[in-house]
Amino acid sequence: MWIPFSTPSPRRWPPNRRLGLAAVLAVMMATGPVQAQQVVFDPRNHMENALQAARQLESLANEARSLAASPYSHLAQNSQALQDMAELARSARGLAASVDGLERQFADLYPEDLTGADALQLLEQGRGRVDNARRTAGDLARTAAELERLGQGRSARLAGALSASQTAQGQTAAVQSSNQMLAVLAEDLAALRVLMLAQARLMSEGAARDAAERTAGGEARRRAWSRPVAVPNPPAFDPLSNARN
Repeated sequence: MWIPFSTPSPRRWPPNRRLGLAAVLAVMMATGPVQAQQVVFDPRNHMENALQAARQLESLANEARSLAASPYSHLAQNSQALQDMAELARSARGLAASVDGLERQFADLYPEDLTGADALQLLEQGRGRVDNARRTAGDLARTAAELERLGQGRSARLAGALSASQTAQGQTAAVQSSNQMLAVLAEDLAALRVLMLAQARLMSEGAARDAAERTAGGEARRRAWSRPVAVPNPPAFDPLSNARN
């Protein structure tokens, strides 16, 4: 049996259904057919990324080499040598190395006024000046010998610093090697300073001793000439009794 089919009229659809159908049709017309996603390989971009990573690794390696420390160091020997020189300067003998000691020594051994000193005091001061001059001269000789002993390892330290500077692979190692060479130079300057101080003390002692000796000699002459002149008594016999014969 044939059943007649009839398309319902749009006027019979509800309003909300008509709006939904129109929206679906609009979306389908706008998007078109759906295409499958594909992975695209760009060789040029891949090569650029690889080169950039290689450059970063090389930069990190160069930075690590530049920060590498020097394998050579003589800090302990350098510090000990400077301490020994400072102790040598503090252990001065003879003419004092401090201001208070100098003032006491000059007041006792190199006085400016000898008016109230007796002969025994002048003799003791002269002996004290001779002993002080001997100790000061001996201290200069001892200082020179000790500095020579302390400088025996200085050439080896300088050679080690130069060798480390030549083989330095980074900026930090080169700077540290240069600082170690400067440390050896500081030892030389410290030794020269100690030796010059000892020589200056010896020269000062000699000048002060000469001035004190001249002062003592002048005081001795003054006392000799300031004594009252005594008129000798006439002889008990006549020295001219036989002069006519």
